[in-house]
Amino acid sequence: MHYSFVALTLGVLLGSLPGVAETDGQPSDSVSAASLCERALLNFQAEAIRFNESGTEMRPSGQPVLDRVVALASTCPQSLIDITGHTDSSGNEFSNQRLSLERAQAVADLLVARGIAKERLVVSGIGSSDPVADNAKRYGRSLNRRIEIVMRPTPADGLSRPRSPPDS
Repeated sequence: MHYSFVALTLGVLLGSLPGVAETDGQPSDSVSAASLCERALLNFQAEAIRFNESGTEMRPSGQPVLDRVVALASTCPQSLIDITGHTDSSGNEFSNQRLSLERAQAVADLLVARGIAKERLVVSGIGSSDPVADNAKRYGRSLNRRIEIVMRPTPADGLSRPRSPPDS
């Protein structure tokens, strides 16, 4: 892929990339496209994709997040995408574990439908074990029903490694 296209696309997606020098308003050609992708992936932060209670249908607010993920994944085809499902603490943990995995798989299916190879996706569900808000309140539970997406470069040896699960 041509460097200028990668730099332009990543600039649009992320605003700017730290450490990329410009000459006459253009990125320096001394930075490779792979290096730009690696920096972009390390700086990429996707907002959580939210779900309604007990369901696997993504809220409409998740669509722009998926648009950004697809754009970056298409520009950086050597990236891996970790998709981790979370639930609130309503119900039993066995059901929450299953639901969180179903939500993560639903997002993965949407990415595959938009042209992202399923081999690039690492899908997991961790139930209610990693809340970001108080499950005692309705608003907190709504924040805990989420998908988190992390994009990362492919390891140098080409082997896909899932990220480490969060500490409990």
